[in-house]
Amino acid sequence: MRRPALFLALSALLAWLPAPAFAQPIKLGELNSYKVFTAFLEPYKKGMELALAEENAAGGALGRPLEIVSRDDNGTPGDAVRVAEELITRERVAMLMGTFPSNVGLAVADLANQRRFPFLAAEPLTDKIVWDNGNKYTYRLRASTATSST
Repeated sequence: MRRPALFLALSALLAWLPAPAFAQPIKLGELNSYKVFTAFLEPYKKGMELALAEENAAGGALGRPLEIVSRDDNGTPGDAVRVAEELITRERVAMLMGTFPSNVGLAVADLANQRRFPFLAAEPLTDKIVWDNGNKYTYRLRASTATSST
């Protein structure tokens, strides 16, 4: 069975985590604009849930099950930062992932840089997230929107 690229990337990012006793789940914080972009994000969420089930059925990551803690960011940078802070501090997630609009992704990337916390940006189109405003804590799944003239 072929594992989804998302979870291979997550496994690589989470390799630094120590394995606690009794294989406690690795909590991943996911935030997105589900209320604002329902048509786009419901299929995304279903795919994520299917990939999670497949990954856990195959033994999880690093021998530990994965658990996704999802929150809605209402499509606004301010709410996204508040939700991301909640995921980090209250939920104690190992990393952040998600975001759809570019302005929300940029806000969470800035928080990731400030907090020195890993963030896997799923959908933001702006190349600023990895170039102009990029940082070593933010990774993007989408291909670049830049084209080459060569």
